[in-house]
Amino acid sequence: MSQHRGFTLIELLIVVAIIAILAAIAVPNFLEAQVRAKVSRAKADMRSIATAVESYAVDWNMAPPGAEAMRTKACVSNTVKLPNQNDLMCAWCQSKLTTPVAYMTSIPHDPFLDRGAPTYTGNVSYVNWRVFAYQTFGACFGNNAWGKAYKKGYTWALRCVGPMRVENGTVPDTLIGTIPGANPYSTMVSYDPTNGTVSIGWILRSNKGEFTVPQ
Repeated sequence: MSQHRGFTLIELLIVVAIIAILAAIAVPNFLEAQVRAKVSRAKADMRSIATAVESYAVDWNMAPPGAEAMRTKACVSNTVKLPNQNDLMCAWCQSKLTTPVAYMTSIPHDPFLDRGAPTYTGNVSYVNWRVFAYQTFGACFGNNAWGKAYKKGYTWALRCVGPMRVENGTVPDTLIGTIPGANPYSTMVSYDPTNGTVSIGWILRSNKGEFTVPQ
């Protein structure tokens, strides 16, 4: 009679252990690859929007007004009713880039707002808007953060919440270097992957290009 030799329990346990080790290495790398892909997508989409904004500015001698400019009626002759979220790229602002001249066919969304954004207390606030935040700056804002950003040469800026999905804080404060508070759920720094693929910080782009500040 022929004898059929099978795997021993020890051999099976060794194989299972090897598979577990490989999975422990591969899964985090896979998740980080997803984050890196979203960061690349966000930067590419922001470049596309920046091109559209600059094309609009060439034709009309100004960037399409941001929501804060319209909400406060600063530098804007006409008024449009805006939603409470005065930092988001409002529908009116988007329409200026898509009609009647199609500087863009559609406005891409912030890929990191698909699951909401944490509040100051760390709770997640699920939002039904996913557009990049868009702001414009001008001398007419006076000496507040929007006016100070203009004095530094900024005329408009786009913000992606980044992998940590933190919305708290303001874009002009980040641009002019206002010292942030100690609250871990507020951000006024730019995203830097060298601090970790998933680290706090916004991805910012302005009329000066991609924005970075010391961490």
